[in-house]
Amino acid sequence: MKRGIISVFISLVIIALASYRLWSLDQPKVGPVGDGEIPRFAYTSMYIGLAAGIFCLVLAIIRIIFEYKNKP
Repeated sequence: MKRGIISVFISLVIIALASYRLWSLDQPKVGPVGDGEIPRFAYTSMYIGLAAGIFCLVLAIIRIIFEYKNKP
């Protein structure tokens, strides 16, 4: 059960970090840093991170269910 809970926590951290990176990328910047367009490939790593976090969350929930059912 502890492994499942740790897996849920880690997957939520991954989702939170990817969401924060996506949010911070879309924030307006001031000065020479804000001049220019954001390339499309900049979003790829964030979407992959979100997908990985959601996938790990589903696996963690499945792990908790199996551990709960197989508990003597």
